[in-house]
Amino acid sequence: MPRTPPRQVEEMGELFEDVREFLVSPASGKVIQAGDDHVSIFMHIYNPHVTVAPINGIVKRIRYEKGGFKPAFMRSSRSNSRNIVEISTSFGDVRVIQIAGFFTRKIICSVRVGQMVAKGFKLGKICFGSRVDVEFPPDFNVVVREKEKVKHGKSVIAVLL
Repeated sequence: MPRTPPRQVEEMGELFEDVREFLVSPASGKVIQAGDDHVSIFMHIYNPHVTVAPINGIVKRIRYEKGGFKPAFMRSSRSNSRNIVEISTSFGDVRVIQIAGFFTRKIICSVRVGQMVAKGFKLGKICFGSRVDVEFPPDFNVVVREKEKVKHGKSVIAVLL
């Protein structure tokens, strides 16, 4: 059964010094890829399936791409159905990509173009096991590792020093 536990975005506190900005995880699950300018998170069927804004900004573009429904943790999922929410920020554009998985047949988008979103604001949800990718400007430094578990709106995934 899909769950959406309430989350409150925490302040950085003493976690990192001299941080100008940070991105929170847009989804709960396990990091399956952490590159220079992107993080991929696989949501197991038992993870909450809500997707949240990783940063404050304005929704610049929303694009749905129809495709297949292969297991979201496999490379072959590159052709899966997906919804791309692009958020314009003062640090550059951030893209949250909701990717349908094998069991998923429905991606729900809860925002519209021009809408202001705050860090942790609900962007939508993906029904059952799937994946969320987040792409961000290269000035951000990834602080999570592959196989690390993250929580939507709570775990810090990248920082801007």
